[in-house]
Amino acid sequence: MTKIAVIGGGASGLACAIEIMRTVKNKDDVKVTILERLPRVGKKILVTGNGRCNLTNVNASVKNYRGDADFTEYVLNQYPPQSNIVFFNSLGLYTRTEDEGRVYPLSNQASSVLDALRFECARLGIETVCDYRAVHLKTVYTGVTTKIIVNNRDRFDYVVVACGGMACKAHGTDGDAYDLLKMFGHKIISPAPALVSLNCDEFTKALKGVRSICKMNLIIDGEKTLENYGEVQFTDYGLSGIPIMQLSRFVSVSPSNNIYIELDTTPDFTAEEIRKYLYSRRNIDKGICENMLSGIMNKQLCIVLMKECDIQVNGRINELTDNEIEKLADIIKCWKIKIKNSRSFDYAQVTAGGADCSQFNAETMESSLVPNVFCCGEALNIDGDCGGYNLQWAWSSGRLAGNTIAERINNAQN
Repeated sequence: MTKIAVIGGGASGLACAIEIMRTVKNKDDVKVTILERLPRVGKKILVTGNGRCNLTNVNASVKNYRGDADFTEYVLNQYPPQSNIVFFNSLGLYTRTEDEGRVYPLSNQASSVLDALRFECARLGIETVCDYRAVHLKTVYTGVTTKIIVNNRDRFDYVVVACGGMACKAHGTDGDAYDLLKMFGHKIISPAPALVSLNCDEFTKALKGVRSICKMNLIIDGEKTLENYGEVQFTDYGLSGIPIMQLSRFVSVSPSNNIYIELDTTPDFTAEEIRKYLYSRRNIDKGICENMLSGIMNKQLCIVLMKECDIQVNGRINELTDNEIEKLADIIKCWKIKIKNSRSFDYAQVTAGGADCSQFNAETMESSLVPNVFCCGEALNIDGDCGGYNLQWAWSSGRLAGNTIAERINNAQN
């Protein structure tokens, strides 16, 4: 009997195990075992998409990935978003496509996605061993073939490392994959938090809870690294929201401590339009300054920006000087905020960094260093944008690894 261990019962591991058992011809001669360190598989799936599970994005392409992004091209071509939608349809789970290509289950419940995967594993006879932490891997030659030994006792013909990165440690991912792969000589690109909020130096807590549509530039060592647009969420520690989280991996991997985000708090207006607006308000309004921008932005944000310009918020609008108007116009269009660092892995959705993809075959997901050892999902040096791209990578890379193993078994049985 051919024995396969899938280490990790997350998205990529479950997809891999299912693909193996669906594809092999002689199912009675194949045993797939999922080794999961938590009491139950798929815990991280339950918290994705705010509990709705944004399971893929119809627009996914290489440009949505970072790290060893080119490695994703073949995988995404073999298992594009539509292929994964059909895959879930075959499990009895149907989906809807929403704004910006995000795909969700019709039930709007992440538990439906996990249940579909669990039920299919049970139907196919896939064994799940929970509370099993794989901490050691090695190969041994039996005189006939090479076996892969897990924890110095369990022997397998194939092993798939699918136990994730370091994000969301509470959900079972704390870097075990890297330790296992290092045992076979694999290089690990230093992991860092991605899709996470940012801590800011000396940030005012007065903006906690405020949300504002902004355009933003990430500035590292004086150079514009990336720009984005969308709703910024102000917190008591700094900045959050999807567009900020998209920028966060560049903060996490940068060695610099000279990092700023420039916020354009009124992206619907040009700089000249803002200046004209401010001068016109001064000419006609004798009210207090804190109300000056209430027609175009959140009042609390207005107060903070005025204080940044040393403007008395209880002063009179019609008494503002030209210099004060100019300073306020400048900061409205370019508020420069010093970034301290990204928040920790405990708050991150995914991991930047991981196993160097140059040591794996993009067409099989197999290690180039050790035959019959595979890796998929977040354990590899690939992280995607927010919006379903990381789960798309998990399903696709897991399915490719599973299909490769199954076809190899089929060929050996012929």
